[in-house]
This record gives sequence, structure tokens and C-alpha cells, in this order.
Amino acid sequence: MAKTDTKTRLLEAAYSLIVAKGYPATSVDEICEAAGVSKGSFYHFFKSKQELTLAMIEHHMADAQETIEGGLDLTGVAEPERAIRYVKHVEQGAEEIWRDGCLIGSLALELAETNPEVREKVSQVFRGLADHFEKVFMPLCRAAKGPDIPPARELAEQFIAAIEGGGVLSRTHYER
Repeated sequence: MAKTDTKTRLLEAAYSLIVAKGYPATSVDEICEAAGVSKGSFYHFFKSKQELTLAMIEHHMADAQETIEGGLDLTGVAEPERAIRYVKHVEQGAEEIWRDGCLIGSLALELAETNPEVREKVSQVFRGLADHFEKVFMPLCRAAKGPDIPPARELAEQFIAAIEGGGVLSRTHYER
């Protein structure tokens, strides 16, 4: 078995468990059992559950970005319309990405006070998402007229808040 296969299985098992049960309620033993690997294999790749969590954030965000950006063709689409199509595309992929809730939002809530390193990583992710969505919404805001049009950054942050709120609602209503 390749090292990357084992590492990926650990990352994916941790993701599933932490999203379902939360970070504090998920043990290294449970992650190893779910991944089908020994505890020694876990510690070959990660020094601690925290280190795994930091790597899992990176892994999860790469997968989520691939899901969001995948299949989105904006070739020949005028700039303001690009933002609208982008939002519709995200909406179409939302269930696949956030059906079980949002890992980043959950970690932000669970670890904000107790784990500064994970909190900072989560903060970086949210800032990066806001930067990305701000670029998406910028042409739409420039094209819109009127004093009630919010800045692109504000729209980006509202979009993130809507996604996070949707994740909470989804987790509340979705039966596993």
C-alpha cells in the first residue's frame, strides 16, 4: 500500500468522524479504525491529532475547491453574468460539499478558544475564501448602480455566512 493511500485514508476518515462527531469527541484510535490503519501508521504521518487536523483542512479545501470549480465554464460570459453563474454553480454543488455540515465552520466553533493554531488556520481559510469570492463579485458590483449596492468584500462575506448558515440548517435537517 502506498504511503499516500494510507495518508489519504487517514485524512478522509478524520474528516468523516470530525464532521459527524466533532473534534473533541473524535479520538486517534477511532480515526485509525475508520481508516483501517494502525496507530503506528498514524504517527508515521502525523505527530498529533492537531497536526492531522491542519493537514485535513488543506486536503478538504482542495477537494471542495475542485468540486466548486469543476465543470464551471465561463468562457465567453460577460463579467457581471459570471458572478451570477458562479453562485448558481456553487448552489448546485452545495449538497455534495456541505450535506453533513461544514468542517471549517465546525472547527471554528469548537476550537476558537482552545486551539489557537487550528483557529488561525481556519481564519486563513475564511480570509482566502473571502478574497476569492470578492474577486468573483467585483465585476457584478462595478456593473450595478445605486447607493444600496454593497462592496464586493461585503457580498463575499455574506456569501460565506449564507454557506455556513446553510450548512448548519442542512446538518439539522439531514438524516444520516
